[in-house]
Amino acid sequence: MLPKVLRETDVQVFKFWFNGALQEGLHYDNELFYRALVVESVKRTRLYHLGCKLSEKGGQTVITVADDKSSLWLSLRSRLALSQHGFLPIQGLPEPRI
Repeated sequence: MLPKVLRETDVQVFKFWFNGALQEGLHYDNELFYRALVVESVKRTRLYHLGCKLSEKGGQTVITVADDKSSLWLSLRSRLALSQHGFLPIQGLPEPRI
């Protein structure tokens, strides 16, 4: 399944405590996501490619875009599945705590 791409202005972002730090979260399509990676807009295609790779490994991802940045959001449920496939850690993603 390809990552869903949404405008940052169309989503409601909230803060929550996760992995020993304050994180940004997103609720979309009955799933909870956390902001795993932020890049400048010129790297948007590379971020989308990473989102596709994560989706292939069983991760549910969402990408949000703004004028100056793009973000990769990873489902909290998908995180465990990705770590079991050896796909985590990825630069910019918090280390999984199991």
